[in-house]
Amino acid sequence: MKKIFITLVMGAAMLSACQNELYNNPVEDFSSEQGAYIDASGPIQIFVEEGREYNVKDIKVGLTVKEDQANSVSLIAGDEAQLQAYNEANGTQYLMLPAEMYEVPQKMEFKATSTKQMIPIKLKDIKFSMEGDYALPIKIVGGGVNVIPGEDEGIVILEKRIRTKVLKMAGSEAGSDQMFPQDFKVNQWTMEVMINRSDYSRNNQAIAGTKLVANAGPMDEIYTRFGDVTIDPNQLQIKTGASQIDIPKNKFAAKADEWYMLGFVYDGKNTIVYVNGEVVAEQQIREGAYGLVGFWLSGVNKYVREVRFWDVARTQQQIKSYVWKMVNPTEKGLLLYYPCNGQKRNHETGEITEDASKIWNWATYYGEGKDNKLELLEKLDLPTKGSIFDDNGGDMFVFPLEE
Repeated sequence: MKKIFITLVMGAAMLSACQNELYNNPVEDFSSEQGAYIDASGPIQIFVEEGREYNVKDIKVGLTVKEDQANSVSLIAGDEAQLQAYNEANGTQYLMLPAEMYEVPQKMEFKATSTKQMIPIKLKDIKFSMEGDYALPIKIVGGGVNVIPGEDEGIVILEKRIRTKVLKMAGSEAGSDQMFPQDFKVNQWTMEVMINRSDYSRNNQAIAGTKLVANAGPMDEIYTRFGDVTIDPNQLQIKTGASQIDIPKNKFAAKADEWYMLGFVYDGKNTIVYVNGEVVAEQQIREGAYGLVGFWLSGVNKYVREVRFWDVARTQQQIKSYVWKMVNPTEKGLLLYYPCNGQKRNHETGEITEDASKIWNWATYYGEGKDNKLELLEKLDLPTKGSIFDDNGGDMFVFPLEE
């Protein structure tokens, strides 16, 4: 028994020693000699608007020892290998911020006894790409002091904040049953729509859905709404596969005058419901492909934006990442994309122009391979009964929402 006890004690001591070694602080390891490190609590995420200037003050360079002499630390910004490593490690696809859009000093000068100072990062004339979001990697590369391994990098992630018009509906539906061929089917699908309603007091208030082939049965139905005879008016429901999913109120209960990005995903087996990127329901209802010929958007929605329909099952990470952001109109699987912002996109050139006469479909859809382009209905008619693209009294609507 004593031998077993001794073994356990020795094992615990060895484990403790290993844990201490694993959790050593690299900065503390350099406490007896001078070392430079990046002081930032993870990636620095900032929301920026195009055309404006920003000064980022959240990344600092630190020295481990206070000395009676001046020191200098060299920096590089925009290293492609650093960004690639970050993307691979985090499953992201950030683009490098173009050099003309930032200013970062190549050297940081420390006066005697100084041990920490902010890196003056200036962002200027930002213009986002539809291909994705930008990031700016920053790295210590030497100077007059040693660089602490593993503590030498920082990254600034730029998220686009937009000011935009949104579609204000006035009771009439927008939709078409002439979007796809009669034999068109999807093995998976994702439907997303962002709404804001002033009232949730009546049952059976539709949101959006698909139009079916003539005489099709309820198995292919995709119909979303708030309220039903068995649930409250502010409860979300999807009818599909000759069944339905009612979202419990403890998972989501809609409130008036708030924005919600509603996501509905079918992965070939399971139907999953998201609200603002969070799963609120998941259920297996049916299997197999869905047939559809069109899409509709309910006139009950007061405000609508970012309406999307895909022929792929988007992951939670993808849905969550694009709750407030626009998506790339040429992204694989994007069948229909209505930003609902009173603008038109040229599918050949990518040029964006003001045109509030229709609800324009921005998606350029390709099937398997870039040569298999499916010609989709370019627009939905704007309901004539009072529907407009609202500019919020000239101030525009801002997304992500400002706190």
